Amino acid sequence: MDPVRLFPDGIALGEAFINRIEERSTLINRIKVNKHTVLMAPRRYGKTSLVMQVANEMKMASCSVDLLAAYSVEYVRDQIMDRAGRLAIELLPTIAKAKEKLVHIFKLMKPEVTLDVFGQKLSLQLSSEPLQDMTDVLLKLDETAKFFKKRAVIFLDEFQQISQLKNYHSIEASLRHAVERSENIVYVFSGSNRRLLQQMFGDSGRPLYRLCQVISIERMGKKVYADHLTHAAKIKWKKIVSDEVIERIFYHTELHPFYMNVLCQLLWSQNYTPSIAVIDRIWHTYVKTQRQVIGHDVMGLSPNQRKILTALAKTPTQEIQSVNFIAPLKISASSAQQSTEILMQKDLIYVSNDHYRVLDPAIKYYLNVILWESEK
Repeated sequence: MDPVRLFPDGIALGEAFINRIEERSTLINRIKVNKHTVLMAPRRYGKTSLVMQVANEMKMASCSVDLLAAYSVEYVRDQIMDRAGRLAIELLPTIAKAKEKLVHIFKLMKPEVTLDVFGQKLSLQLSSEPLQDMTDVLLKLDETAKFFKKRAVIFLDEFQQISQLKNYHSIEASLRHAVERSENIVYVFSGSNRRLLQQMFGDSGRPLYRLCQVISIERMGKKVYADHLTHAAKIKWKKIVSDEVIERIFYHTELHPFYMNVLCQLLWSQNYTPSIAVIDRIWHTYVKTQRQVIGHDVMGLSPNQRKILTALAKTPTQEIQSVNFIAPLKISASSAQQSTEILMQKDLIYVSNDHYRVLDPAIKYYLNVILWESEK
């Protein structure tokens, strides 16, 4: 058994995609009636996997537009037009004159069917008006879907990046114009900064106000993972793993979807069922390799923010402003509160069971264990 297949690094589909029954049901029902959705979750919680799995289950064409690196309206336009051009080809039936009709629908954008390393796509001529280009290509894509009696899903990931651009309001307005007129294309938006997404879709002064329903994605429960790990162990080793082993995996990963896959992929690469000591060693080694990634998240913080994060890595707390918590840190209650709000906005900490905690288990382990180990 290939451990990457059951515990993938990236998108999880098929047998690697587990549970999310409620979220899948909600998303499927919304897509059926052409309602658009915003997925709210921290980074690496499986948002893309959820959308792609649902599209596969519904046998619908789909495309993903990643806006993480968006730096201008032209970049956003180029990404959308490239993915829309590929999706347009997927919508075509296998009839002789389908491409002729597609070219006719997009005729004002001087279309041309081209071939690159990723396959066929509809290449379109760019104008000097990127906002108009975005609106036009999305409207024409919906027209194509309607003509061929097809439906599709467009997934716009890291969508909050648009709010950081100079002309964000105009971009949002252009997208709303196309999205709210769409009849056969359903849009799913997501991002890793929940505060910015909430502003984009929940502020009455923003163009996207009340365009979508929000679905929040949380960590899955222990039983879901326990059943999956038991099944995977039977496939790999022809035996089950003990409850203690499963609990140790949960202890390190804290049920974070990304780290569950990371740690289990490493463990299931072994030729033997893991012991507690092996789990500890493999997790420790993995987190050490993430120094640069963790450093990027931590070093950009202010001294007070780092103090709060490091303290919470050691001991979660109910009261950030309590004397017991802030006195050893030598910061004021107001500074502690301000730093906490920023850490929450950055999805570095969260509240669970009425306690403030570090969200990323690898960051928590690095700050609480690896930074303090003796050099050998």
